[in-house]
Amino acid sequence: MAVESRAATRPRALPRAAALPAVPVGRLLLHAVAIVMCAVMIFPLLWMLSTAFKGPTEIFTAAPRLIPLQPTLDNFGAAFADKPVLAWIRNTVLIAVATTLLRLLITIPAAYAFARLRFPRKGVLLGIVIGTMIIPGVVTLIPNYLLIARLGWINTLQGVVVPMAASSAFFIFLFRQHILQIPIDLYDAAELDGAGHLRMLRDITVPLIVPAIGAMIALSFLWSWNAYLWPLLVLPTLDAQTLAVGLGTYAGDPDGVQLWGPLMSVALLSSLPPLVLFLGAQKLLTEALTSGLKG
Repeated sequence: MAVESRAATRPRALPRAAALPAVPVGRLLLHAVAIVMCAVMIFPLLWMLSTAFKGPTEIFTAAPRLIPLQPTLDNFGAAFADKPVLAWIRNTVLIAVATTLLRLLITIPAAYAFARLRFPRKGVLLGIVIGTMIIPGVVTLIPNYLLIARLGWINTLQGVVVPMAASSAFFIFLFRQHILQIPIDLYDAAELDGAGHLRMLRDITVPLIVPAIGAMIALSFLWSWNAYLWPLLVLPTLDAQTLAVGLGTYAGDPDGVQLWGPLMSVALLSSLPPLVLFLGAQKLLTEALTSGLKG
């Protein structure tokens, strides 16, 4: 009985805590590198945001600060007073929207033709279209500029939009991959009902590739919004320039002084639409590109 009483009063051993799963060292290093790369990429954006709200004396302090001590909106007023920023915003929006719409009208029918139609040398033509993606853009600058100059399109909207919209081989390839994943039975049934290619393109193809169309619109708008070299060549006058080109005019005034405050304020305004669009369409871009390129 004494043995049983001692055994009953003996404290029970506490259960061992569940062992934490071991994290591979390689994964930790990978996450550390990713964090460092994100910090390196985000810091210039934070510095641009900070400088846009700093006064001239605070921008050039010996000990730079990320958070302004005395935030001000004077840089935005000076930027709009000295340069035609509103005209640049209008031109940039028009060019981005017009280029995207023209690309849609070009790429969807072309992709449908390469995916569903039969015609001589289709494989060769498709290879040529895809091969244009490896040609550097600077190679076509002079021929395109000479062509635009002969057409009288210098300093015009169409002079910027048409050559940029013609560079759409990637979108043709992307749409073609999505169209190839549509079951052929749908097209066969529509053909039995007497539908032509235009009707099948409108009623079958376009509704089933909406994710790819959304990704294309987002990418095309971003690329057109940030275009610099071609608008710089075709739009020589100040009022006809885009935001990306107009930012260069803040690099210095006639006295050689760089206007960092107004420059950063306009750069901030120029970065907001692409940033918002990318964050909103990030999931759509991932789904459309992965599902289309794996086909």
